[in-house]
Amino acid sequence: MSFLDELVAEANRLIDDAEPELVPVTLARRQVGVRFVPMRGEDWQDLTLLHPPRPNVRRDLNVGYNIDAVIAAYPHVALVSGDKIDDMLRTDGEGKTFSKWPEVWTALTSTGRKDVASAIWDAHERAPERLVEEAGKA
Repeated sequence: MSFLDELVAEANRLIDDAEPELVPVTLARRQVGVRFVPMRGEDWQDLTLLHPPRPNVRRDLNVGYNIDAVIAAYPHVALVSGDKIDDMLRTDGEGKTFSKWPEVWTALTSTGRKDVASAIWDAHERAPERLVEEAGKA
């Protein structure tokens, strides 16, 4: 295996072995956790490109995409309460699967929304920067 192949394999292992992140939030006066697994860089880029920044929304303009729409569209989000885990996937009358996550996202408190958005942003924007910094120190 070449050096390049080893690096690509290691990068893929890092993504495949990523631990789920759990963000505590309040939903209907109950403390629950929002759990997500960081996605591959290519998938994150594709998701953010689907949601361009809103004009005159400084936060969106700073990150380059509509952060609220990106978080609402984030796939594979689960709610955790103690030992209960709800993947929020449901099936409609036509047999199509959909996620309740966008509905839950809008029902979170402002603080919860900020915390979830920060955690997802950090996992996809800041954490990769830390890997670069760590590689530079090696």
